[in-house]
Amino acid sequence: MAINALMELELDEVQEFAFQLADLDLKERFKIDGLDSLNWALRKMAALDAKHLDARELANKEKARIQEWLDKETRSIDESRQFFTMLIEEYARTQRAKDPKWKASTPYGKVSFRKQQPKWEYDEKMALETIESAGLEQFVRVKKELDKVALKGSAQVLEDGRVVDPESGAIIEGILVVPQPEALKVEVSSE
Repeated sequence: MAINALMELELDEVQEFAFQLADLDLKERFKIDGLDSLNWALRKMAALDAKHLDARELANKEKARIQEWLDKETRSIDESRQFFTMLIEEYARTQRAKDPKWKASTPYGKVSFRKQQPKWEYDEKMALETIESAGLEQFVRVKKELDKVALKGSAQVLEDGRVVDPESGAIIEGILVVPQPEALKVEVSSE
């Protein structure tokens, strides 16, 4: 969203208003006393929102441009590293074929081999079906979690905020319903 000329005027007034507020005592500060002053404040907020959006859009464009540059630089660096890794690996494997305990150390780094653990590859669905059909339940993990939607739909809330199951009359420990005050909702039109 681009800031239009009217919004520029609103932003100029916001700057001027901020300077005036700095000089006023807190008791003498501006107050909204009717629809006109409310409309005035909402116009200022709409202009501020537009300025914020413009700044965010500019920042996102710059971030994208910088990220594109970084990706290009990183690709080039990664390709060069892969090339040198290939050269080092060729040399190291030929040396390893001659001496099974071969390793090297230079002022700029070390080259050696280390054993790795075997990699397990899973077809989760097939493995789970096989384990369950074989009765190997010790290899199956069941995740338990509170069904909050069902609980809210059927539980009763006492005046003190405790929750009760209406069928059994049992108080459900660990849950407290805390009333919330009304929240102010300000919708600023950006047109």
